Amino acid sequence: MGATPGRRWTEADGIHIDVRGLPAPEPLVAILELVGSIRDGSVVIVHHDRDPQMLYPELAELGWDAEQIDGDPGEVRLRLAPAS
Repeated sequence: MGATPGRRWTEADGIHIDVRGLPAPEPLVAILELVGSIRDGSVVIVHHDRDPQMLYPELAELGWDAEQIDGDPGEVRLRLAPAS
């Protein structure tokens, strides 16, 4: 799939953001901007090249949880949701 880095779209399971191919720190910045803009409890699905270790403490500070879910081969896919 020739995804455009930073592309966003909405599906039934949430708002998707594809940060694969972006240089650091752009993936972190793009994900945090998206999460910070959500006011309705929507879920965010992140498509990433690698496990974004620096993202998890930032999400926790914002009151969000992250879990790794199944994705395409070679992709790290995360489901982000407001902490319950």
